[in-house]
Amino acid sequence: MRFFRFLGIVLFIILFIFLGFIGSSILWLRNDLPDIKCLENFSPPVVSRVFDKDGNLVGEFFIQKRLPVSLREIPNHMKDATIAFEDRKFYRHWGVDIIGILRAIIQNIKARKTKQGASTITQQLARNLFLTQERTVMRKMKEALLAIQIERRYSKDEILTMYFNQIYYGNGAWGIEAAALSFFSKHAKDLTLPEAALLTALPKSPIYYDPFKNPEKALMRRNIVINSMIEIEAITKAEGERAKNAPLGLHPHSDIFKEAPYFVEEIRRRILQRYGENMLYRNGLNIYTTLDKDLQKKANNAMETWLTQLEKMYRFKVERDTTKKDTSGAMTKYIQGAVVVIEPETGAVRALIGGRDYEESEFNRATQAKRQPGSAFKPFVYTACIDNGFTPSDEVLDIPIVMISGGVEYSPANYDHKFTGPITLRKALALSRNLAAVRLIRYIGEQTVVEYAKRMGIKSNLKAVTSLSLGACEVTPLELTAAYTVFPNLGVRVEPYFIERIVQREGELIYQHEVQKEQVISPATAYVMIDLMSSVINVGTAVGARLGGFTRPAAGKTGTTDNYSDAWYIGFTPNLVCGVWVGFDTRKRITRGASGATFAVPLWTRFMKEAVKGKPVKRFNVPKGVISRTICSLSHKLANEYCPDTQKEVYVAGTEPSEICALHTKDGILSS
Repeated sequence: MRFFRFLGIVLFIILFIFLGFIGSSILWLRNDLPDIKCLENFSPPVVSRVFDKDGNLVGEFFIQKRLPVSLREIPNHMKDATIAFEDRKFYRHWGVDIIGILRAIIQNIKARKTKQGASTITQQLARNLFLTQERTVMRKMKEALLAIQIERRYSKDEILTMYFNQIYYGNGAWGIEAAALSFFSKHAKDLTLPEAALLTALPKSPIYYDPFKNPEKALMRRNIVINSMIEIEAITKAEGERAKNAPLGLHPHSDIFKEAPYFVEEIRRRILQRYGENMLYRNGLNIYTTLDKDLQKKANNAMETWLTQLEKMYRFKVERDTTKKDTSGAMTKYIQGAVVVIEPETGAVRALIGGRDYEESEFNRATQAKRQPGSAFKPFVYTACIDNGFTPSDEVLDIPIVMISGGVEYSPANYDHKFTGPITLRKALALSRNLAAVRLIRYIGEQTVVEYAKRMGIKSNLKAVTSLSLGACEVTPLELTAAYTVFPNLGVRVEPYFIERIVQREGELIYQHEVQKEQVISPATAYVMIDLMSSVINVGTAVGARLGGFTRPAAGKTGTTDNYSDAWYIGFTPNLVCGVWVGFDTRKRITRGASGATFAVPLWTRFMKEAVKGKPVKRFNVPKGVISRTICSLSHKLANEYCPDTQKEVYVAGTEPSEICALHTKDGILSS
């Protein structure tokens, strides 16, 4: 008896010391615990989403890919599966399952390692919100204390809601809504029983049970979850068997983000610049853009088809390198391209391609690459001339000229190295005669041309030199295409834009784009330029578009650089302006003789034929202040009844010819 009394005293003392240790540990740990009051405004990082003009999702920005949902948006079988598999006593315990812990301890002692856990849903939530994943006694005690505090403060439904929005399911998906979209391309509320069971199986080990990489392991784990649901009678055995026989049914939606990666990256850059990282990556913005998904798809197809064809025709080397880790400024060795499509009336960028492979090279050739535009710059020279009294029927000399640059004399040449002598402005622009453009910029003044180009939207640095008339400057495809919108807008400049509006996740509108318009040249000058540039596509260097089957009213200008390293065509209809650039990142020669006519126009034609298909034909509006006259094709004066060859010509009112042709008489004899 004395022995048992002594043993009882010893055990009591040990228990007292143990409880004292536990108590003091709890008191000490409580001071080191995070404040769960922050959960009153539970707001984990939320993905920002990018939508096209019709509300289709085209991109996402996030630190953690998460889309919060309410508990009523989560189907019952998702809740049942989680409770059956993770925490069957969820609705009965107060945050910690003591019996479960004891059972886990016994199993772990038998296995001589940590084989079984006993964390309740509330403990898992506490760990994910406040603690690390390290396996220590202290972390486990903190976890239990936090779980008890959470249970005392929040209802079971609130705890489940936080859990479903916080837990990591793998493949970058945080929360049930992001997981449903990532694995099945559907919302959480639409998950089927087998899909819900699969997602429930993932949080324990998202990598090991990744259904994309380990489908057999994932299927086995999913079926264990279904068995758990049968055991707690959440479903019948028959329902369970049907669910276990169902395929995984994966349907990832990540491919949709490959349709306009350069456009989406431009959105990211602009939001980051305007609002900063925290707003972009954590605040769950809904960003509604100008992107036309249909036009983007057509542009993608047109560019890749054409550039692949060029590689075959000219036997270009195709050297791809997908091993690069830093692709932000990566230069590629294969033929590249850029396409910009703008709605001229509003400035909305409807499609944008910055290169052929975003995963290999994130460098955006549409917005970041500054290249020489060559003859695509000439419309600014001609606009300055027309706006200052020149007319399409005026003549300029297309003969050799000597220029001085940096103290060195040189003679510019035409593309064909030939000279035509006197030539009208219309014909000179249509055939892209370089020497005529050089003389025109000298007539009107280099600084004047710089001012017109700036006024129309060119933002890059321009030097007031004679060679500017031949495109001796560097611009991006976006700014050059945007500047051309002034023509179909009849002299009105609108700034190109990508974002229509931005809405906070709570529904607050924080940004709404407003179109700002500025009349930068007269409507009459703009229309005369449209008419001049229509000759480029009808009979000039871009006639390949007509030969390729594009029959709509259109105008534009080709561009080719001296060393054949850049090929351009900026063309437009009344509804769309499309700019195309083709070349190599390294600025090497594409091939001898490569021009905008042969390398850029076919791409533009492929795209524009598809872009206007099924849409009504629209003609350019003729504004007030434009006069049409019939002139003699030889004398370029008003035609008389004896002129054998006449043509219609347009003029800014007040600049039309007043003299009648004196070269032709009733006898058909040229007067002296």
